[in-house]
Amino acid sequence: MAVIVRESKVINNKTYYNLKVFKSDSFPITHSDEIEAEMLDNFLSREMSRIQKEVKDNGLHKLKGKNGVIKLWYYVGKNLLFIDNLQIIKPSDKKYVWQALWYHAKELIPGEAKTRAGTNRDHFIYCYNLAKYDEQFVFNAGTWHDWSDLFDSPVSNNYYFLEWFNEKSSLLKEKKIKNWLRVFLKNLRSEFQNKDMSFLRPEYIRNKCEKILESFNNSIK
Repeated sequence: MAVIVRESKVINNKTYYNLKVFKSDSFPITHSDEIEAEMLDNFLSREMSRIQKEVKDNGLHKLKGKNGVIKLWYYVGKNLLFIDNLQIIKPSDKKYVWQALWYHAKELIPGEAKTRAGTNRDHFIYCYNLAKYDEQFVFNAGTWHDWSDLFDSPVSNNYYFLEWFNEKSSLLKEKKIKNWLRVFLKNLRSEFQNKDMSFLRPEYIRNKCEKILESFNNSIK
C-alpha cells in the first residue's frame, strides 16, 4: 500500500504547491496501491473534517493558543487512535500518515511547528502519544507545553523509558499532584543529558529512573 502526502516541488523554476506524492516502502507502487492510497486519503479527509466539526461543537477550538489548550490536543489525540487499526493503516505506512494529516487538518493546524510535519516531532504524533495516557493523569501532570517538552526530550524517544513511564503513571496519578511534570522532567534531563541512550542497557535506564522517581516522591511529601 501507499500513503498520499502533499509536497511543494520546483519544476522548471516554478514552484508547485500541494502536489500529490505517493509514499511507500514498497516499490514499484502498483495501480492497486494507488487506488488504496486514494481511499485512505479520502478516509483521512473525512476523519479530520469530523474532528474539526466536533471541536467546534464542543467549544474546544476556542482554546487554541490559550491556557488549557491541552484539553483540545488530548481530544484530537483520542480521535487519532484509529491509526492503530491495522485494518485501516498498515504498520509500514504509519510513519507517512502523520504528514498526510496536515493537508486535511486545516483549522486543527496549531499555527506553529509545521516544519515538523512528518518528523518524529510532529504535532499530531504528540497529540496521539498524549492520548495514550489517562485523561486526568495528563491534565494533573502539567500543561501542553510541559508535555511537549517531554516529547521533545531525547529521553522520550527511548523505548525503555516510555515503558517505565507507562508503568509508573498509575502511581503518579494516585498522588493527585498538580503540575509535577516540569520538575520531574528537569530531574530526568539532569541525569541523562549528554548521554546517548541508545547505548544504555535497559536495566541501567530503569534503575536511574527509579532513583529519580524516589527522590521526586520524597521531595513532595
